[in-house]
Amino acid sequence: MKTGSNGLSYPFDNRPNPGELIEVGPGIFWVRMPLPISLNHINLWMLEEQDGWTLVDTGMATEDTKALWEEIFSTHLNSKPVKQVIVTHMHFDHLGLAGWLVEKWGATLCMSRTEYLSSRVIINEIKSDPPEATVAFFRAAGVEESILDEFKVRFNNRSDFVSPLPSHYKRLTDNQVLQIGSLQWTVIIVEGHSPEHICLHCKSLNIMIAGDQILPRISPNISVRPDEPRANPLHNFLRSCESLKNRLNKDVLILPSHGDPFYGVHLRLQDMINEHKKGLQDLLEFCSQPRSVAEVFPILFKSKINIGNMVIAVGEAVANLNYLVSSKELVVDIGSDGIARYKQA
Repeated sequence: MKTGSNGLSYPFDNRPNPGELIEVGPGIFWVRMPLPISLNHINLWMLEEQDGWTLVDTGMATEDTKALWEEIFSTHLNSKPVKQVIVTHMHFDHLGLAGWLVEKWGATLCMSRTEYLSSRVIINEIKSDPPEATVAFFRAAGVEESILDEFKVRFNNRSDFVSPLPSHYKRLTDNQVLQIGSLQWTVIIVEGHSPEHICLHCKSLNIMIAGDQILPRISPNISVRPDEPRANPLHNFLRSCESLKNRLNKDVLILPSHGDPFYGVHLRLQDMINEHKKGLQDLLEFCSQPRSVAEVFPILFKSKINIGNMVIAVGEAVANLNYLVSSKELVVDIGSDGIARYKQA
C-alpha cells in the first residue's frame, strides 16, 4: 500500500500493461487503454459473470484500441461472450468504441438517458461544420479569430474517435440495482462533469467504479457547452460531491477512469470541493474590473491556452463564471464588440 502526497492510499503496485488485466476484486478486472490526447490513458473495467462479461467504458475508436481489445478477447474471455457494455458518460474516451463493441458481440448498450441522447446529437453534429451558435459562443468568450478559424477546421475531426451508436439501449437510473454475476451494483447518478454521469457501487465489496467523477490527482473538467450556455454545471458537481460523502463509506475502494485505484474518498471529495471554492474566490476578486472569459484564463489555469485546449478552457472558465453569476456575485454585460465581460455585482 502506497500513500500519496495528497493523503490517498494506493493498494496496487502495478498497472496493467496494454492487453493485460489486473484483478482488483472478485471477478473485477482493470484494463488500461492508450488515448491519443494529452491525458494519455483511460482505465476500463471488465466484470466477469458465469456466462459472460460486462464491460464498463470502452476507450476511443482508434485502431490501436481495437487491436488491444481483440488481444484481450482472444486471451482472457475464457470462451465467454461480452453480454453488455456499460458507458459511464458521453465523452469519447468512455464511449468511443461502444457501437463497435455492441455490434461485434450483439451486446446490450447500457447508459443513462441524457448521456445516450446527448451522444446521439453530438455524433450527428460533428459530421458537418460547427453551428454558427457554437462559433458565436467562443467568439463571445474573447477567443481570437485565428484560433476560431482553426477550431472550425478541427471541429469534425472528432468523428474519427467514435463509432456509430446503436439505435436502442437499456436505460440506467439512479439507485437502480444491477445484478452482474453474483454481485449487485447500485447505479449512482452524478452531475457536473457530464449531465447524467453514472457510477457503480458494489456495497458488498465496498468498491465503486467512479468514472470521471472522482479522480485521485486531478479534478475532472467541469464545462459549459455551447448548446446550454447559461448552465451551472459547477453547482451540480459540488452538490454531487457532497452527496457522495453521505452515500459512501470512508474506506470504499475507488476505481477511477484516470490515475490509480485508491482509498480516501472523503478526503479526495473534500479536496476537490475546497479547490473549486478557492478558484471561485480568486476569480471573484479578479473580476473587480470587467473581464472577458479569455482574460480569466491565467487565474484558473496553470498551462498556456492554445488551440489544443481552447475548447476545454472556455467551457471550464464559463462554468466558474456562470456559478458566480447564478449566486449573484458577478454580473455579465455584452459589449459593443459582442464580447461578454464579467464584473463584481
